Amino acid sequence: MKKRSLVVIICILVLAASLSLTACSGLFSSSAEPSRSYIDIGKVDDPRTASIVANNTMESCVRVITEYKSGLTSASSGFVITEDGYVLTNRHCVVRFNSTGSDTTGNVGEQPMTASYSVVFADNREYSAKLVAYSSSVDIALLKIATINLPFISNEKRFQPVVLETEEELYYGERVYAIGNPENIGLILTELTIASPAIKLNKADDFDSVILDGNINHGNSGGPIFNAYSRVSGIVYARIEGTNKDTYGIGCAISTDMIIAFLESVEHAKINYKTTPVSSSGEAAA
Repeated sequence: MKKRSLVVIICILVLAASLSLTACSGLFSSSAEPSRSYIDIGKVDDPRTASIVANNTMESCVRVITEYKSGLTSASSGFVITEDGYVLTNRHCVVRFNSTGSDTTGNVGEQPMTASYSVVFADNREYSAKLVAYSSSVDIALLKIATINLPFISNEKRFQPVVLETEEELYYGERVYAIGNPENIGLILTELTIASPAIKLNKADDFDSVILDGNINHGNSGGPIFNAYSRVSGIVYARIEGTNKDTYGIGCAISTDMIIAFLESVEHAKINYKTTPVSSSGEAAA
Protein backbone atom coordinates (compact mmCIF):
# COMPACT_ATOMS: atom_id res chain seq x y z
CA MET A 1 0.00 0.00 0.00
CA LYS A 2 2.78 2.32 0.92
CA LYS A 3 4.61 1.42 -2.31
CA ARG A 4 1.57 2.27 -4.42
CA SER A 5 1.11 5.60 -2.60
CA LEU A 6 4.75 6.45 -3.22
CA VAL A 7 4.34 5.74 -6.93
CA VAL A 8 1.25 7.97 -7.07
CA ILE A 9 3.05 10.81 -5.31
CA ILE A 10 6.03 10.55 -7.70
CA CYS A 11 3.69 10.66 -10.74
CA ILE A 12 1.97 13.75 -9.38
CA LEU A 13 5.31 15.51 -8.82
CA VAL A 14 6.54 14.66 -12.33
CA LEU A 15 3.28 15.96 -13.85
CA ALA A 16 3.46 19.18 -11.84
CA ALA A 17 7.09 19.75 -12.85
CA SER A 18 6.21 19.18 -16.51
CA LEU A 19 3.37 21.71 -16.37
CA SER A 20 5.61 24.22 -14.62
CA LEU A 21 8.35 23.93 -17.26
CA THR A 22 5.75 24.25 -20.01
CA ALA A 23 4.41 27.47 -18.49
CA CYS A 24 7.90 28.93 -18.17
CA SER A 25 9.15 27.73 -21.55
CA GLY A 26 8.80 31.27 -22.94
CA LEU A 27 11.60 32.39 -20.63
CA PHE A 28 14.06 29.80 -21.82
CA SER A 29 13.08 28.67 -25.32
CA SER A 30 13.90 30.95 -28.24
CA SER A 31 11.48 29.08 -30.48
CA ALA A 32 8.37 29.77 -28.39
CA GLU A 33 5.77 32.22 -29.70
CA PRO A 34 5.24 35.30 -27.49
CA SER A 35 1.96 35.53 -25.65
CA ARG A 36 1.38 39.18 -26.72
CA SER A 37 0.94 40.81 -30.11
CA TYR A 38 3.43 43.20 -31.68
CA ILE A 39 2.35 46.13 -33.86
CA ASP A 40 4.68 47.55 -36.51
CA ILE A 41 4.37 51.35 -36.20
CA GLY A 42 6.68 52.13 -39.10
CA LYS A 43 10.34 52.49 -39.98
CA VAL A 44 12.50 54.63 -37.73
CA ASP A 45 14.45 57.27 -39.68
CA ASP A 46 18.11 56.53 -40.19
CA PRO A 47 20.13 58.78 -37.86
CA ARG A 48 22.32 59.69 -40.83
CA THR A 49 19.40 61.34 -42.63
CA ALA A 50 20.25 64.80 -41.30
CA SER A 51 23.78 64.53 -42.67
CA ILE A 52 22.51 63.35 -46.05
CA VAL A 53 20.00 66.20 -46.25
CA ALA A 54 22.69 68.76 -45.35
CA ASN A 55 25.08 67.40 -47.99
CA ASN A 56 22.33 67.47 -50.62
CA THR A 57 20.97 70.95 -49.92
CA MET A 58 23.48 73.19 -48.13
CA GLU A 59 24.79 74.47 -51.48
CA SER A 60 21.31 75.83 -52.24
CA CYS A 61 20.87 77.79 -49.00
CA VAL A 62 21.96 81.38 -48.35
CA ARG A 63 22.17 84.09 -45.75
CA VAL A 64 20.17 87.14 -46.84
CA ILE A 65 21.58 90.52 -45.79
CA THR A 66 19.32 93.56 -46.16
CA GLU A 67 20.69 97.08 -45.72
CA TYR A 68 18.06 99.82 -45.70
CA LYS A 69 18.87 103.38 -46.68
CA SER A 70 17.77 104.46 -43.19
CA GLY A 71 20.72 102.54 -41.74
CA LEU A 72 18.77 99.52 -40.50
CA THR A 73 20.36 96.15 -41.33
CA SER A 74 18.78 92.72 -41.03
CA ALA A 75 20.18 89.22 -41.51
CA SER A 76 17.92 86.32 -42.42
CA SER A 77 17.78 83.17 -44.53
CA GLY A 78 16.81 82.10 -48.04
CA PHE A 79 17.25 79.40 -50.67
CA VAL A 80 17.89 79.18 -54.40
CA ILE A 81 15.00 77.88 -56.49
CA THR A 82 16.39 78.25 -60.04
CA GLU A 83 19.70 77.74 -61.78
CA ASP A 84 19.77 81.38 -62.87
CA GLY A 85 19.63 82.69 -59.31
CA TYR A 86 16.09 83.32 -58.07
CA VAL A 87 16.02 83.17 -54.27
CA LEU A 88 13.03 82.79 -51.93
CA THR A 89 12.88 84.40 -48.49
CA ASN A 90 10.28 86.09 -46.25
CA ARG A 91 8.72 89.43 -47.06
CA HIS A 92 9.39 90.74 -43.55
CA CYS A 93 13.11 90.03 -44.03
CA VAL A 94 13.48 92.31 -47.06
CA VAL A 95 10.57 94.76 -47.11
CA ARG A 96 9.91 97.67 -44.72
CA PHE A 97 7.74 100.72 -45.25
CA ASN A 98 8.65 104.39 -44.73
CA SER A 99 5.77 105.61 -42.60
CA THR A 100 5.72 102.86 -39.98
CA GLY A 101 8.92 100.87 -40.34
CA SER A 102 6.68 97.80 -40.43
CA ASP A 103 6.91 94.92 -42.88
CA THR A 104 3.25 95.46 -43.80
CA THR A 105 1.71 98.60 -45.22
CA GLY A 106 -1.36 100.35 -43.93
CA ASN A 107 -1.67 102.80 -46.80
CA VAL A 108 -2.68 102.11 -50.39
CA GLY A 109 0.21 102.64 -52.77
CA GLU A 110 2.80 103.02 -50.03
CA GLN A 111 6.27 102.16 -51.35
CA PRO A 112 8.79 100.04 -49.46
CA MET A 113 11.92 101.60 -48.03
CA THR A 114 14.94 101.70 -50.33
CA ALA A 115 17.32 98.85 -49.59
CA SER A 116 20.23 96.89 -51.00
CA TYR A 117 20.40 93.11 -50.82
CA SER A 118 23.12 90.49 -50.83
CA VAL A 119 23.12 86.72 -50.50
CA VAL A 120 25.95 84.72 -48.95
CA PHE A 121 26.46 81.01 -49.57
CA ALA A 122 27.89 78.47 -47.14
CA ASP A 123 31.33 78.75 -48.76
CA ASN A 124 31.20 82.57 -48.25
CA ARG A 125 30.55 83.43 -51.90
CA GLU A 126 28.62 86.68 -51.82
CA TYR A 127 26.49 88.27 -54.54
CA SER A 128 24.31 91.34 -54.71
CA ALA A 129 20.63 90.80 -55.44
CA LYS A 130 17.50 92.76 -56.29
CA LEU A 131 13.94 92.50 -55.00
CA VAL A 132 11.68 91.06 -57.72
CA ALA A 133 8.33 90.52 -56.01
CA TYR A 134 6.65 90.01 -52.66
CA SER A 135 3.23 88.96 -51.43
CA SER A 136 0.94 91.31 -49.53
CA SER A 137 -1.02 88.41 -48.00
CA VAL A 138 1.60 85.71 -47.39
CA ASP A 139 5.05 86.31 -45.89
CA ILE A 140 7.05 85.44 -49.03
CA ALA A 141 9.43 87.48 -51.21
CA LEU A 142 11.51 86.76 -54.29
CA LEU A 143 15.05 88.02 -54.94
CA LYS A 144 17.20 87.66 -58.05
CA ILE A 145 20.97 87.38 -57.85
CA ALA A 146 22.52 90.08 -60.03
CA THR A 147 24.12 88.44 -63.07
CA ILE A 148 26.63 91.29 -63.34
CA ASN A 149 28.54 89.56 -60.54
CA LEU A 150 28.84 86.31 -62.50
CA PRO A 151 31.23 86.88 -65.43
CA PHE A 152 33.03 83.53 -65.13
CA ILE A 153 30.10 81.24 -64.37
CA SER A 154 28.68 79.09 -67.17
CA ASN A 155 25.31 80.14 -68.49
CA GLU A 156 24.24 76.50 -68.58
CA LYS A 157 24.30 76.04 -64.80
CA ARG A 158 25.01 78.82 -62.34
CA PHE A 159 23.48 77.69 -59.09
CA GLN A 160 22.14 74.53 -57.48
CA PRO A 161 18.36 74.90 -56.99
CA VAL A 162 16.19 73.06 -54.50
CA VAL A 163 13.22 70.89 -55.43
CA LEU A 164 9.80 71.84 -54.04
CA GLU A 165 7.87 68.89 -52.61
CA THR A 166 4.39 68.37 -54.03
CA GLU A 167 3.95 64.58 -53.69
CA GLU A 168 4.50 63.87 -49.99
CA GLU A 169 2.04 65.26 -47.42
CA LEU A 170 3.40 66.43 -44.07
CA TYR A 171 2.20 64.44 -41.07
CA TYR A 172 2.20 64.74 -37.27
CA GLY A 173 5.55 63.72 -35.80
CA GLU A 174 7.46 63.80 -39.10
CA ARG A 175 11.12 64.73 -38.76
CA VAL A 176 12.19 67.64 -40.97
CA TYR A 177 15.35 69.73 -41.25
CA ALA A 178 15.68 73.50 -41.33
CA ILE A 179 18.74 75.26 -42.74
CA GLY A 180 19.05 78.91 -41.81
CA ASN A 181 21.06 81.75 -40.39
CA PRO A 182 20.04 82.19 -36.73
CA GLU A 183 21.48 85.36 -35.17
CA ASN A 184 23.62 85.75 -38.33
CA ILE A 185 26.15 83.15 -37.16
CA GLY A 186 26.14 81.33 -40.51
CA LEU A 187 24.17 78.54 -42.12
CA ILE A 188 23.36 75.71 -39.72
CA LEU A 189 21.02 72.72 -39.80
CA THR A 190 18.35 72.15 -37.14
CA GLU A 191 16.31 68.98 -36.71
CA LEU A 192 12.61 69.67 -36.14
CA THR A 193 9.38 67.74 -35.69
CA ILE A 194 6.07 68.55 -37.36
CA ALA A 195 3.81 69.42 -34.42
CA SER A 196 0.92 70.11 -36.79
CA PRO A 197 0.86 70.07 -40.60
CA ALA A 198 -1.85 72.75 -40.81
CA ILE A 199 -3.18 75.28 -38.29
CA LYS A 200 -4.77 78.67 -38.95
CA LEU A 201 -3.00 80.91 -36.43
CA ASN A 202 -4.96 84.08 -37.11
CA LYS A 203 -8.54 84.51 -38.27
CA ALA A 204 -7.39 87.05 -40.85
CA ASP A 205 -4.95 84.62 -42.47
CA ASP A 206 -5.98 83.00 -45.73
CA PHE A 207 -3.49 80.17 -45.31
CA ASP A 208 -2.65 77.43 -42.82
CA SER A 209 0.70 77.36 -41.02
CA VAL A 210 2.92 74.33 -40.51
CA ILE A 211 3.84 74.19 -36.80
CA LEU A 212 7.39 73.13 -35.97
CA ASP A 213 8.63 71.73 -32.67
CA GLY A 214 12.30 72.59 -32.37
CA ASN A 215 14.92 75.28 -32.13
CA ILE A 216 13.79 78.21 -34.30
CA ASN A 217 15.51 81.56 -33.69
CA HIS A 218 15.68 85.08 -35.10
CA GLY A 219 17.41 84.81 -38.46
CA ASN A 220 15.88 81.44 -39.36
CA SER A 221 13.11 83.37 -41.12
CA GLY A 222 13.11 82.79 -44.88
CA GLY A 223 14.97 79.50 -44.64
CA PRO A 224 13.67 76.21 -46.01
CA ILE A 225 12.52 73.10 -44.19
CA PHE A 226 13.49 69.87 -45.93
CA ASN A 227 11.93 66.44 -45.65
CA ALA A 228 13.94 63.21 -45.52
CA TYR A 229 14.16 63.22 -49.34
CA SER A 230 15.98 66.60 -49.36
CA ARG A 231 12.96 68.37 -50.86
CA VAL A 232 11.54 71.65 -49.58
CA SER A 233 8.37 71.16 -47.53
CA GLY A 234 7.99 74.78 -46.46
CA ILE A 235 9.62 78.08 -45.57
CA VAL A 236 10.12 79.25 -41.98
CA TYR A 237 8.49 82.61 -41.26
CA ALA A 238 8.04 83.01 -37.49
CA ARG A 239 8.35 81.59 -34.03
CA ILE A 240 5.62 81.70 -31.42
CA GLU A 241 6.40 83.68 -28.29
CA GLY A 242 4.26 83.86 -25.14
CA THR A 243 2.85 87.05 -23.65
CA ASN A 244 6.06 87.49 -21.67
CA LYS A 245 8.15 86.03 -24.50
CA ASP A 246 8.56 82.90 -22.41
CA THR A 247 7.52 80.37 -25.06
CA TYR A 248 10.36 78.72 -26.97
CA GLY A 249 10.75 75.88 -29.40
CA ILE A 250 7.62 76.47 -31.50
CA GLY A 251 8.11 77.70 -35.06
CA CYS A 252 5.85 78.37 -38.03
CA ALA A 253 6.34 77.63 -41.71
CA ILE A 254 4.48 78.26 -44.96
CA SER A 255 3.77 75.15 -47.02
CA THR A 256 4.99 74.54 -50.56
CA ASP A 257 1.43 74.91 -51.84
CA MET A 258 1.51 78.59 -50.87
CA ILE A 259 5.06 78.99 -52.23
CA ILE A 260 4.00 77.64 -55.63
CA ALA A 261 0.86 79.80 -55.67
CA PHE A 262 3.06 82.85 -55.03
CA LEU A 263 5.55 81.94 -57.77
CA GLU A 264 2.73 81.40 -60.25
CA SER A 265 1.39 84.87 -59.43
CA VAL A 266 4.63 86.60 -60.51
CA GLU A 267 3.76 87.65 -64.04
CA HIS A 268 6.78 89.72 -65.03
CA ALA A 269 9.43 87.02 -64.50
CA LYS A 270 9.90 83.52 -65.91
CA ILE A 271 10.76 81.33 -62.94
CA ASN A 272 11.84 77.82 -63.93
CA TYR A 273 11.59 76.28 -60.47
CA LYS A 274 11.57 72.52 -59.92
CA THR A 275 8.94 70.39 -58.19
CA THR A 276 8.17 66.72 -57.69
CA PRO A 277 7.66 64.92 -59.95
CA VAL A 278 10.26 66.56 -62.20
CA SER A 279 9.63 66.24 -65.90
CA SER A 280 12.20 64.71 -68.25
CA SER A 281 13.20 68.16 -69.47
CA GLY A 282 14.14 69.24 -65.95
CA GLU A 283 11.53 72.01 -65.89
CA ALA A 284 8.86 72.30 -63.25
CA ALA A 285 6.18 69.66 -63.46
CA ALA A 286 2.78 70.78 -64.63
